[in-house]
Amino acid sequence: MNYEPPSGRSIEPAATSRFDGVDLLRGLSIIAVVLLHAQIRLLFSYDVSIQPLLPRELMHVLFWQGSNGVTVFFAISGFLITFTSLRRFGSLARMRAAAFYRIRFARIAPLLLLLLAVLSLLHLIHADGFRIKPSCGTLPEALFAALTFRINWFEAVHGFLPANWDVMWSLSVEEMFYLFFPLVCLALLRMRRGMLLFIPVLLIFVGMGPFARTVWTSNEIWRENSYLGGMSGIALGCLTALLAGWMQRTIPRWMTARLQLALQLAGALVMAVIVL
Repeated sequence: MNYEPPSGRSIEPAATSRFDGVDLLRGLSIIAVVLLHAQIRLLFSYDVSIQPLLPRELMHVLFWQGSNGVTVFFAISGFLITFTSLRRFGSLARMRAAAFYRIRFARIAPLLLLLLAVLSLLHLIHADGFRIKPSCGTLPEALFAALTFRINWFEAVHGFLPANWDVMWSLSVEEMFYLFFPLVCLALLRMRRGMLLFIPVLLIFVGMGPFARTVWTSNEIWRENSYLGGMSGIALGCLTALLAGWMQRTIPRWMTARLQLALQLAGALVMAVIVL
């Protein structure tokens, strides 16, 4: 694929291509997250554990991989955002920040506002499992945290909100990354040899993730849900999209297919090592 548009115009594809491998990863990640939450629900709400029914290793693989599933979601998000931006604008250096923000707003805002309206109503009628505990804060505080993408920080300071609010921590990480993503692209990539700065910045984010999840804080919630801990996966997805774009521009198609297969096998091996 040639990312340089003719006559300096941006590329607006008529249809969005599907990536079978990405769809497969997304499906496996969804299953991992759903199984984790099902196990947590059974364990803490009904004092029921599936552990005695399955071998320990199988139990670990099937029901305790939700955090890895979220990490894969972050990587997929970074890959798709970068790849579609390359296709839409021709290159990241030609990105139009206003258009990028408009597209993100149109994609996120309607459903987010609908969700917050429903959760607010359930809180106000004191529905079981949906009411925010006074010790964790008030409804306006939770709404402000959700709308400013600070649910993860809010919970780290005040404690967990009801589960239906808690799931928005990952959205907070994603949108905070994408708030600055186009600005960094424009600031660095319009410089001469700006890619030599841009790629190290992404690598730094990838490298900081493990430290953010382990040694930089003693707050258990922040270790799991911090910005830097999640942004490492998004940055890795961005780097993967840049690599894919470079391969499509410079490597013959027959060789690209073999390289993609090798990278997929290597990725599967890494995931197997992590899971097991």
